[in-house]
Amino acid sequence: MSFTGNFLSFKRHIPTCMLLLTMVLVGIYLLRPLYDPDFYWHLKTGQWIWQHKALPHTDLFGIPPFPESSPRTEFIYTSYWLLQLILYGFYSLFGMSGIIVFRWIIACVSLLTAMYWTDVRDSNVSAVIAIGSVQLLELYFIERPQFVSFVCFGILLVLLLRAIGQGNRSLWGTLVPLSVLMMVWANMHGGFLIGQAILIFCVAAEGIKFCHSSLSPLSAGNYRILVISAASALLASFINPNAVNLIKYLPLIFDSNYYVNVNNLEEFSLLRYFQETRDSTMLLYGASIALTAVALLTSRYRKNITWVGILAGTAFMGCLHMRLMPFFLVSATILMTRYFERECTSVKGRVLLFSMLAITLFYSVGDEFSRIHESTRTGWVPIHQFPVRSSDFIVSNAISGNIYTTMLWGGYMIWRAGPVDKIFYDGRTLNVQRAWEYDNSRIVSPNQRPYWKGLFAAYDIRVAVLPLYEDDGRPNLLTQSIRSDKEWTMVFAAENEVVLLKSR
Repeated sequence: MSFTGNFLSFKRHIPTCMLLLTMVLVGIYLLRPLYDPDFYWHLKTGQWIWQHKALPHTDLFGIPPFPESSPRTEFIYTSYWLLQLILYGFYSLFGMSGIIVFRWIIACVSLLTAMYWTDVRDSNVSAVIAIGSVQLLELYFIERPQFVSFVCFGILLVLLLRAIGQGNRSLWGTLVPLSVLMMVWANMHGGFLIGQAILIFCVAAEGIKFCHSSLSPLSAGNYRILVISAASALLASFINPNAVNLIKYLPLIFDSNYYVNVNNLEEFSLLRYFQETRDSTMLLYGASIALTAVALLTSRYRKNITWVGILAGTAFMGCLHMRLMPFFLVSATILMTRYFERECTSVKGRVLLFSMLAITLFYSVGDEFSRIHESTRTGWVPIHQFPVRSSDFIVSNAISGNIYTTMLWGGYMIWRAGPVDKIFYDGRTLNVQRAWEYDNSRIVSPNQRPYWKGLFAAYDIRVAVLPLYEDDGRPNLLTQSIRSDKEWTMVFAAENEVVLLKSR
């Protein structure tokens, strides 16, 4: 066979290879251990809901006194119930491996959504999906409720944009999927508020298009279908335990002066997050914003106020609050797949696309292999991330009492010890006063009575599960202080975790 024939034969296989590469890259992230600290209290809550056939309306796992009921606490107690039940269902069937199965199912749903929207067999499209997926999965875990929000957001955009972009849509063919999606989403995560905003925005933007024919408005019949379907979906989204609570809680979510948000990296802007962490992923996000802007300005969608508004709005939200950046990544992936599938045929565009893919892989994927190797040695729960061995010791020796641990370990201790043994503080951060007390308890000053002494007495804390060293290798001063106290005894130690008991 001639060189030309070999080249043409190879060229025909490039799309298949790109699709396989994308699937492999996503699969790498699906096989990482269960690192997310909040996952464990979600799983425990799902277990409680299943066992009691009810939703919790008070703190099941914390040490009394419990926080007063408020829109915020009610939201944390009940807004994730459907996903928590699903997670516990998978765990009940397959153990922690069931959570990995859940990840793969969510990934398949995302792939089916992409197939409904674009030609995933196109090598350029596969490259766009690979970039968006890696950037999304690098910092966010599929088993966390907020990730389901990203997936639901993508499905919502695809349903809306297809309804807007294609004529002769049936009312029920648009109304039913939108309504079901919003109802399910509203019972899994509070991010459905963004879905509500998108529905309202799309109706308003498509309505504005009637002001001038150059804006390419829908036909009157199709716009009527959009309005009725969006209204139905909005109403369906209020079929959840937190429709009113979430609206009342909304001002606190983005209040940068609220104590709970002060040290929460997810509430930081893109720039401040990078300044605090030097995480190169922020640079990739910035590059994605720039490339999407260039693609939008050079595409036929630059005059489409619906597309422009969605991309500009999600980019602005993502730059302002890191936790919202994934909504832009989803929006950008949807635009860029359509752009490279139908419009961009230039060599320069494809070179830029694959260069972005190479840079993303270089800065993101390398450390995932060691994580996968860790899971093959120690299981899906990473023993270097959570106090697995300390928890085993507590359970096997029937040690009981109120437990003090780090905020990042609190969720895991809830899973292992709750609700019988109560945890002082955890990632739910239900009580602002408790958050302040926790921060002060870690301060140990020479020649001063440590704050933790009075705190432990006030809350009758009998067990402490703590690390020996900080992340930077320095000794943990709180652990040292408790160990040196004559009322406390270290009963277990393993690498960087210890169990300390108070003398009876």
